[in-house]
Amino acid sequence: MNRNLNIIHSELSVGLEKPIRFLHITDTHITRGDPSGGRRRETIFNTHYENCAEDYFLQAIAYAKENGMPVLHTGDMIDFLSQSNFDFMDEHFRDLDYMYAAGNHDFCHWVGRAKEDYAYKWEKIKQIAPHVQSNLYFDSRIIGGVNFVTLDDSYYLISDGQTEMLKAEAAKGYPIILAMHVPLYTKALAELVMRKNPCAYLTGAPEELLLTYPEDRRLQQTPDEATRRAVAYIENEPLIKAIIAGHTHLNHEEEINGKMQYVTNVSCEGDVREFLIR
Repeated sequence: MNRNLNIIHSELSVGLEKPIRFLHITDTHITRGDPSGGRRRETIFNTHYENCAEDYFLQAIAYAKENGMPVLHTGDMIDFLSQSNFDFMDEHFRDLDYMYAAGNHDFCHWVGRAKEDYAYKWEKIKQIAPHVQSNLYFDSRIIGGVNFVTLDDSYYLISDGQTEMLKAEAAKGYPIILAMHVPLYTKALAELVMRKNPCAYLTGAPEELLLTYPEDRRLQQTPDEATRRAVAYIENEPLIKAIIAGHTHLNHEEEINGKMQYVTNVSCEGDVREFLIR
C-alpha cells in the first residue's frame, strides 16, 4: 500500500509580480476519542492502514514546512469533539503557518446524534475555538498581495453579516481567494456528488434539485435568502478569483462565472493540493 501523499498541482493567475505558493488540506478527520468514549468512525478514516488520517496529515504539514508554504485548511480537521482530538490539534498547529475555514465535523460531538442547527453550533464552537488561531466565523489575511478570506458555511448557510464583511475585504482592492468548507453549487459538481449520494451537499442548491433530496437533507441544505444573496455576490464579485473548498470527498475543478472553484478530496485518503498563484 502506497502511503505517500498525492499532491495535486494547480496554478492560478491573478496578476502578481512575485508568485506565491500554499498547500490546501481539507477533511483530515482525526478520530482520537477520549478514554471514556473510545475511538469512533475508525473504519471510515483509517481504512488503508492504522492511523492513515494522522499519517497523511503529518506528511502534508511536513511538506508545507519544508517548502516554506502556508497551509489553507478548509475544515473537518477533527471528526468529532474530544479532548484527545484537541490535543492533536494543539500539538501540530502550534508551529504551523495556517489559515482555517470551519467544517461541520468541527462542531459536532458525533455527527447524526443531535440536531445540528445554529444553536447547536454556537454552543459547540466554544469547545473548538480555543484550539484554532483563525476566527471561525470569518477571517482574512493578506499574503504576497493576495487576500485570503475564510468564512464558515459548514451548515450550508452564509449570513448577511459575512457577506458585508466580504464586501469590506473586496474594498481593499486585493485579489481574493475565498476558502469555505462547503463548495458552491454547480450542476456538474452536483451530478458528480450524487452518483454516490442522495443529495449534493452543496451551498446554494436550486429548489428543483432540493426537491429530489430526502426530506432531512432538503431541510438541512435549503439556502435562506441571506445565503442566496451571498452566493450571488460571490459569483459576481470580480475581485474574488477563486473559491477553495472540501466537504464532498472528491477532487473537482470548475469555472464559475469567470472564477475557478477548486474542491479537494479528503486528506485522510492522501490527497492535498499545492497552489502556485502568479
